[in-house]
Amino acid sequence: MPNYIPQGTGYVSGPLGAGTIASNQPYVVNTDHAADVVPFGIAVTKTNNVIAPAANGTGVYGVVLNRYYIQSWDSRDVEQWDAKDEIPVMRSGAVTVQISADVKVGAPATVGSNGIFKTAVTGDTVIGQFLDNGKFNTSSVSDTDFGQVSTAPVQLNLGAPYTIAK
Repeated sequence: MPNYIPQGTGYVSGPLGAGTIASNQPYVVNTDHAADVVPFGIAVTKTNNVIAPAANGTGVYGVVLNRYYIQSWDSRDVEQWDAKDEIPVMRSGAVTVQISADVKVGAPATVGSNGIFKTAVTGDTVIGQFLDNGKFNTSSVSDTDFGQVSTAPVQLNLGAPYTIAK
């Protein structure tokens, strides 16, 4: 077994970092395998027992959680799981996700390209609700040793997704 270096608060500084559990309510997390590199806090699909980034809000299996350790000093600057890693995927609960635009508290949440969340509009599949406002690349940016990622907390609703009617 490799010796892992504890990361402490490296991934969570100021606003919640991508892939951080966002409340103390009950939640469900499964462990799955990544097909390729998977960033923290994005929505994923599961096909043939392999996890990959989701797109367009359909077939979302869950949201990738972050890790609280680094595998080596050289790996400390990446907010992602590597290919073939066993990764934690939140299936139910509240989690901090990456966003691609400003979001408002209470707005319906969906997934755009590369598993990144956005506010749902007509025709989108809603998989959750934003629990707080999020500013893209400004106030809700998690500024860590590992870069900057815009985030906002989402309450997942994977069991009952719906499409916004036209």
